[in-house]
Amino acid sequence: MLHHDASLVDFINLSLPDRLTYFYERYSRVEPFVNAFVPEENFQARLMHDADLLSEKFPHHEKRPPLFGVPVAIKDLIHVEGFPTRAGSELPSSVLTASEGSLISKLRSLGALFAGKTITEEFAYHSVTPTRNPHNLAHTPGGSSAGSAASVAAGICSLAVGTQTLRSVIAPASFCGVVGFKPSYQRVALDGVIRLSPSFDTIGFFTQDMDSMQLASSHLLPDWRPFFSDQKPTLGVPNGIYMSFMSDEVRRVFEHQLQSLEKAGYTIRNVDMPWDDAFLAGDAMIRMVQGEMAQLHEAWFKQYEHLYGPSVKAAIQKGQTVPAEELEQYRAGQIKVRMDLEQTKQKNGIDVWVSPSQGGVAPKGFERTGWSGMTAIWSYAGLPTISLPLTKIDGLPVGFQCIGSFGNDEALLFWTKEMEQSFSAH
Repeated sequence: MLHHDASLVDFINLSLPDRLTYFYERYSRVEPFVNAFVPEENFQARLMHDADLLSEKFPHHEKRPPLFGVPVAIKDLIHVEGFPTRAGSELPSSVLTASEGSLISKLRSLGALFAGKTITEEFAYHSVTPTRNPHNLAHTPGGSSAGSAASVAAGICSLAVGTQTLRSVIAPASFCGVVGFKPSYQRVALDGVIRLSPSFDTIGFFTQDMDSMQLASSHLLPDWRPFFSDQKPTLGVPNGIYMSFMSDEVRRVFEHQLQSLEKAGYTIRNVDMPWDDAFLAGDAMIRMVQGEMAQLHEAWFKQYEHLYGPSVKAAIQKGQTVPAEELEQYRAGQIKVRMDLEQTKQKNGIDVWVSPSQGGVAPKGFERTGWSGMTAIWSYAGLPTISLPLTKIDGLPVGFQCIGSFGNDEALLFWTKEMEQSFSAH
């Protein structure tokens, strides 16, 4: 077990030399087993050079930005100047690499150092990666933001960036026992990112705890609006087929968690949901992802089809058969589900939806990297979601998922932190 605490809140209190020393020591000791990062020649010399430039740029301690000297891990789907983008693919990096976007520019302005690119499944869809779960190296860390989640769980980095289409932040956060936050759809700009499905894709973040996630989010979410409430939120648990997407062990843990919250003074209501259970259990959302993926990859696929892995190749070929009219119906459905969910919340007096983050713990082996049943519908609706690490089953973490209202990310972060504290107290 190589998991390790490395809270961002604690980390920023270290001096820059101490931060770098900690990072190098932890990386050297753990990375050979976890394989969270894309290999980089002379990475230590490169990081030292970047740190020297940063010190020159911000010579005065009192004027240094809030993430000064913090090594941040970046999913290798996101362009960073000076790094090739490979996206877990065999396509030439010269074809894939492009200009970095506004999030990376923001991290630079905040004083962050780039720890490196983290390993992802091929084009964030599917492939077997070398990344291992720090809690048990025989188990998957999840996908597709595997490397980013594992880098935080292993204590190498205190902050990492990933992306989510259907489950790619929440699943690895759940499996690796870290906090994973997927903001509202389009809250963080996706310029400078290789897309998988533009109607779903969302940038997300990983930290060790909610204090750290609130700190990072307050700087990384555009138009941050501080939120405070002295009332405990009312929690909604979905009725219907949604709650069948989990193992008996996860259900027992979740029921115990709900009992703990009730003892802490939270009101919990079981709610009939506005979505169609057949849609939830069917293949519509994956067809939508595959259809959009086929459109995005059209030019690359014509030239480099032979370089695509079997899973991604099959997905693109399936996506080519999805009519444009069907995709438009799915996109219209996204807005409807989002509005219906908000009306259901208001009708039932719900502030936050809650559920397990995944239907089980991290599977053994590396072919299967999670399930989309607990996450896909919230991603489809574009709602902000957080996976909170609370407990383990047979030594493997399982996350507690909190889902907020579209655009109200600050309220979700505040209330999830309150729940984290309530769990700790009880």
